[in-house]
Amino acid sequence: MELQEKMNLTLKRLGLEDWTVLWDPGGSEEERGATYPDTKLIIIYDKDQEAALETLIHEYLEVKIKEIINPYLATINALLRAIEKISYVEKEKAIESIVPLILRDLVEN
Repeated sequence: MELQEKMNLTLKRLGLEDWTVLWDPGGSEEERGATYPDTKLIIIYDKDQEAALETLIHEYLEVKIKEIINPYLATINALLRAIEKISYVEKEKAIESIVPLILRDLVEN
């Protein structure tokens, strides 16, 4: 069994049936592997087969942990957007209340 086939079988056994592994030895010098959740693709760049299997497990764990973390990140980001909107509105109100005072002072002097 070739390594890429073995890695895809491993993913299926681990419960990522709809994901695919592509073994691209030497395809990147900066990283050992990468996950692409939108296309459900994992690319492994290690040349050594044992290292490639280690990287596959690393990428698998990353996918599973992101599944746990992503709902929290989405909630935090939504809260940040709401806070930013509130602070923008409050800042604009403050500026609009100050502008007439400055204008009046300029006109009177």
